[in-house]
Amino acid sequence: QHISQLESLFTYNITSHKKKLFSLPEKDIVGMIPRYLLQQIPQDDNLPGMATVSSDDAIVNTILRYSSSPCTRKEAYLQSNTSCPENIDVLQALIYHRHELSVMLGFENYAERYLQDKMMENRTRVNQFLKQMSFSIKDGFREEMNLLSEAKRKCEGESEVKPWDIPYYTHKLKSERHEFQSSELTPYFPISQCFDGMRILCSRLFGIDMQEIPMDEGESWCNENHNVRKVQLVHESEGPLGTIYLDLHPREGKYSHSAHFAIRCGCATNGAECAENGGTLKYQYPIVGLVCNLSSPTANGMVLLSHSEMETLFHEFGHALHSLLSRTSFQHLSGTRAAVDFVETPSQLMELFVRDPRVLKTFARHFQTGEPISDELISKLAGSRKLFQYVDIQTQLLYAYLDQGLFSTPSGESATSIFAGLHQKMGIPYAEGTFWHSKFGHVVTYGAGYYSYLLDQVFAADIWKTCFASDPLNRAEGNRYRQEVLIHGGAKDPNVMLRELLGRDPSVESYTSMLGGV
Repeated sequence: QHISQLESLFTYNITSHKKKLFSLPEKDIVGMIPRYLLQQIPQDDNLPGMATVSSDDAIVNTILRYSSSPCTRKEAYLQSNTSCPENIDVLQALIYHRHELSVMLGFENYAERYLQDKMMENRTRVNQFLKQMSFSIKDGFREEMNLLSEAKRKCEGESEVKPWDIPYYTHKLKSERHEFQSSELTPYFPISQCFDGMRILCSRLFGIDMQEIPMDEGESWCNENHNVRKVQLVHESEGPLGTIYLDLHPREGKYSHSAHFAIRCGCATNGAECAENGGTLKYQYPIVGLVCNLSSPTANGMVLLSHSEMETLFHEFGHALHSLLSRTSFQHLSGTRAAVDFVETPSQLMELFVRDPRVLKTFARHFQTGEPISDELISKLAGSRKLFQYVDIQTQLLYAYLDQGLFSTPSGESATSIFAGLHQKMGIPYAEGTFWHSKFGHVVTYGAGYYSYLLDQVFAADIWKTCFASDPLNRAEGNRYRQEVLIHGGAKDPNVMLRELLGRDPSVESYTSMLGGV
């Protein structure tokens, strides 16, 4: 109970401290932060020429990415990364009590307890994976950091890269090298055509039709009924497979992130063996909800998605397919109720589908002219994405190493000291006196499991290269992926599923070979 209280307190503190207020020179952020957002924040009339902003991630990340003022970026970074001091002690207490309980239960530490039923099984295998990833990207990371250092020297006369420099100079170099702005993509992603892309993938890969159906009175949880859509998946020979509710746009009081929720899990209803095991049965069809906060409709009802929003939508759709295409005897093993370090694989794979030019061109058309997205624009997008991938991965590795370090056998070293030491060891700039880890919400939900994000990217990349890279709309491979992976939900060991699908164990090289050079 005490551990649960600490977990809840840690999460509460993160949420409540998003609103920390501080002031910045108005001239340095003009045009970056929408005026309507600034109008929602009380402004101090006694500070002429200054704008009051909050430590909300969306605001701070915008400043870090676009502000050319090093002083403004530094202030925003420091304010954001010192906004939750209460959680330093909460985290230390959580580490202590999780370890204490784990030892009482016969485990060496909390990490070993957490990993016992995961794919990786123990810390030794996790650390082997992280070391392999680190070795694979070390040269690319060094080259990209040199690029950032040179870019800063040209602009500011000094070359030491600080934490608040990385977002600004990565964005600056991407824009300059590829003459590309992400806003160029938005006209090609009206939400209706993104739905068409989902339909095409379902039809071509699995023989499934997505049918939108009307909702009964009172069925929607939103008063504005048009904000929730109901879609049924129907297989060409098997019939109905399940239902998806799509709640895609923001509104007051709504969950503010993107997620897939199981409303009703699939399961056998007569105790018989599932069809995949040769039996016949009556089946409870799954129902899921996809909740996002994508761009709202304009006055004429048009919804244009940014490229990142489009990828988010397809990512969550990958989770939905995992749920709706699984056929398990028991509901607690249905769909995404799988091993935590495997469950992101189908959603990561779906992102790879919509990055492929052959798939993109099936649905990405200009909302006014109807012209398909051009090869030139796709090439610029791909180049922009590849640049600074190594920096991004090194940062994810740092978080994964931190996560493992916090929940291994305690050494008496503070979380802040561990975090600072990892920065120095891994060559990632660190600002003394900051404590980003006090906002690291994954220590509650993914404690000792953050490595899963990178691991599942490896799995998805290997499935893509082995099964779909040569023909992303191959029906035979789509059916094989469904039968070897999706249909089992969490009822089969993912290690076995992957081995049977790939014909071998997954390979880190399948992922790292897809990364771009500088």
